[in-house]
Order: sequence, then C-alpha cells, then structure tokens
Amino acid sequence: MRQGRRYKPKNLLMILMLSPYLLLLFFFGILPLIMAVFNVPSKSPSNPNGGWGVIKIVFKDFRLLPAAEHVLGFMALFVPLMIIFVVAMSLMLDMNTAPWKKYVRLAYIVPACVSGSVAVLLWYALLEPTLSPFKGIMHWMGITQATQIWKTSNLTFILVFMAFFSLAGQWILIQFGSLQSISTEILEAARVDGCNQFQLATKIKLPLIRKYVIYMGVLVFAGGLQIFVEPQLLNSSVYHGIAQQWSFDQLSYSLAFDNGNFGEASALSLMLLIPSLIGALLVIFKTDMFEDVTLKSPKKMHKEALKREAAKA
Repeated sequence: MRQGRRYKPKNLLMILMLSPYLLLLFFFGILPLIMAVFNVPSKSPSNPNGGWGVIKIVFKDFRLLPAAEHVLGFMALFVPLMIIFVVAMSLMLDMNTAPWKKYVRLAYIVPACVSGSVAVLLWYALLEPTLSPFKGIMHWMGITQATQIWKTSNLTFILVFMAFFSLAGQWILIQFGSLQSISTEILEAARVDGCNQFQLATKIKLPLIRKYVIYMGVLVFAGGLQIFVEPQLLNSSVYHGIAQQWSFDQLSYSLAFDNGNFGEASALSLMLLIPSLIGALLVIFKTDMFEDVTLKSPKKMHKEALKREAAKA
C-alpha cells in the first residue's frame, strides 16, 4: 500500500506533463484521421452514390502516376543524401576536439531557421539569372534566362536542394547529440585496442547510434512523402503551372478545394498515411528507441562488439 501511495504523485505528475501533447495529438492527429475515414465514402461529383469505391477512382486519376513519379524521384535523391551526409558530418564533428567546435555547431543550426516558404524565395533569388549573386558564373555557363532553370523537368533537383539545406543542419546537431551519449569508457577501450579515428567512427560509434539513424530515416522519408509547401508556392507565386499537382499533397489539395471531391482527397490522404505508419512501427518494434533497457557494462558491450566483428571477418 505504501508503494502504491508513493507512486501516485509520480503518476499524476507524468499525466500532467503528457496532457498538453495528448490534447494536441487528439485534436490535430486522431480527430482529423477519424474525420477522414468517415469522409471517404461521402458523396462527391465523381462518386455521386458514395461508398468506398472512391479509392478506385483515386487510382484511376490521370494525375496520380505523374505525382508518384515526381515524389519517388525526389525521395530517391533526398533520403539517401540526407542520411549519408548527416551521419558523416556528425561523426566528423564529434571527432573534432578544437575549442571553436561550438561555433561550427551554431553554423549548422542557422539554415534550419529558414522555413519552406522562405527557402523558396531564397532559392528563387539564387537561381534567377538576373538576380543571383552567381549570375556571372551562370552567364559563363550559358544560362541567361530563367526558363532555362525554372522548368518542371528540373524541379526534382531544385526541391532536393531546397529541402536538404533547410533540414540537414538540425539533423546534424541531433545526431551529434546522440553521439555524446556514448560512454567514454567504451571509446577509450576501443582506442586501447588500436582503433583509429575512422575505425572508431564506423565500428563503434555508428552501430551504437543505429536506432537514431533509423529514426531520422523514417522521419525524413515521411517528410519527403508529404512535400507540399515548396512546389505549391513555386506553382502559385513564382512560375504559374510549373508544379501543378506535382506532389501527392498538392493533388489531394486540388481534389478537395479545386474540384470539391473531399472523399477522394481523404482517400488519398489515408493512402499516404500507410507508408508513414509502417515506418513508425518499424522504429517502435525493430529498435530499442522506446524500450526501458538495462544498460550493460562498457567492458561487456565492447566484448560483444569485438565478437560481432570477429564473426563478420
């Protein structure tokens, strides 16, 4: 009885700390999801009788396949680039013992302050031949008109650069923080065994932050799948028609607010939820990200790492 009474204040405090998040999760996550599910079979101009057959209508939409090609092409470049670059830079930043390292960390976070809408204006100025600070180089390369750059066929690469430079800095700091959680005793034991900096990074540090890298990969994948702001602003404010229904979210927006087909828009949104949900389940069940595990001793962890390397060899 005494133990139960002792834990009641802690449980109450935990509930109080979680309540703001749970309220936001309900009103902006669970409730919209429930509304979307009930909205799918509703009547619409393309589905006058209603019903779940609207999913077939979405699959037959002539704009769905180009949107899939655009988004998958974007993610094929963006996701690997983000993971490889962020992991490499965070490992190199962790190796650096210079006293000015903190200023380098500050420089990484500055680009993260540029939101998607501001990034569109920034990159428009950078890539516009008449405005760009690199216009001399662009003219030397034969680029004198905006239409040579701002066209639909180049949009995938432009959006990759926009998203990459907006997000890479903050993820580098997050992964750098995960590297700080590695026990110094493990690192010292590896150095005693003869590991150089490269071996220390690839054989010791990288396996220990694997769950954080997977977590980053899932979030980057989900964010890339839902790209909307950048192509929408380019299409509506910079060059009209350059990115019309370019992404899945743009197509869903057009179905809902241009065509009045809220059932189709809800169906497409639920279809996009499935890959993100699979990624979330992967993080929960295939890593120890959310598990309360008992920490092993540094010597035991080091011995296990050496055994794994010996087995691979």
